Amino acid sequence: MGVRGTAAREGEWLDLVADLVAQPLTTWPVDRVLAALAGSFDAPAGAYHDQRASGRDEREVWPPDFYDGRFADVACWSRARAATDHPLLRYYLATGRAEVVQVAEVPARFADRRVHQRWRAACDDLLGRDVVSQVCLPVCLDRSTNRAFLVGRVDPYSPQEMGLLRRVRRVLAGLDRQIAAHARWSARTGALAVPTAEEVGLTPRESVVLDMLATGATARAIARRLTVGERTVQKHLQRVYAKLGVADRLAAVQRAQLLGLLPPPELVRA
Repeated sequence: MGVRGTAAREGEWLDLVADLVAQPLTTWPVDRVLAALAGSFDAPAGAYHDQRASGRDEREVWPPDFYDGRFADVACWSRARAATDHPLLRYYLATGRAEVVQVAEVPARFADRRVHQRWRAACDDLLGRDVVSQVCLPVCLDRSTNRAFLVGRVDPYSPQEMGLLRRVRRVLAGLDRQIAAHARWSARTGALAVPTAEEVGLTPRESVVLDMLATGATARAIARRLTVGERTVQKHLQRVYAKLGVADRLAAVQRAQLLGLLPPPELVRA
């Protein structure tokens, strides 16, 4: 991947994320993101995992027919063997670091030669040899959630590609926080909140900022949760006030409650 190729791919990712940020998403558009990852990094397949302490375990593969009837067997292997036989999962379970890592770069102290042998055997027998070189982009990794995108191919990823993957992960992690926050906001406010926000002209990001504002969060706290600058949040707030026709936080919250953009006061406090 040359310098020009990297710049072109960066531009494509910026366009994609800008488009997704502008949409009222409450779940990940998994197929779209995996298709973009596979196209950018010459990979035949990708996967999305969303595992939570509550017991939720969502797995999606792109393209959907990649395993062609073997998906149940692959899912069974993932549940029973991945924690011990997948170099990447061993690394994340041991470190808890939300960083981009590829199989070839997992240090031996986390996955020794025998682990890599078991991984290659699993690829030969079940997963497919053409995805043995996997790279993981964790978009949310904490005590309660492990949400990540993976892409796999035959050859390891170059240092230049890994640099681009790290930049892509950062923007996807920010988008993940917005999607989660927008899902909480729309769930708390009801079915009419999204169309009402569209009528008022609020973007999904502005709706999320308004919701956080109503809980008493400061601009600094909102910036930290959304992984953006505090000045960016201040600009969002200015636009929210202008669109609601108010001049301050209290008036914005009250106006939003009247319009149905926020739950009633007793639910906000809850």
